[in-house]
Amino acid sequence: MLKITATKDNDESSRVRLCGQLTSEYVTELEQALTEAGKDTPKIALDLSNVTFVDRDAMVFLCGVRSRNIPIDNIPSYVMRWIEQERRCGPSHSKEE
Repeated sequence: MLKITATKDNDESSRVRLCGQLTSEYVTELEQALTEAGKDTPKIALDLSNVTFVDRDAMVFLCGVRSRNIPIDNIPSYVMRWIEQERRCGPSHSKEE
């Protein structure tokens, strides 16, 4: 389960906070929350301080968020390492056995 909360920090910036497990089933809802937050303020940030799990599809989404220059705050260390790995290998890297 994932709780998505959008707050307006001030007239210039909004923050979308996540709490729980970020999985593929929430990617569309999260994209909507980011879009809506962007309508109210020119700057948006994504806060992952209370995220306990991220699956592969959600990781691909987070890489896309970063490529759109949306700051991601309070990234858990394992998520940061995964994002860095995606940068080195590219999003379509996979092992074939």
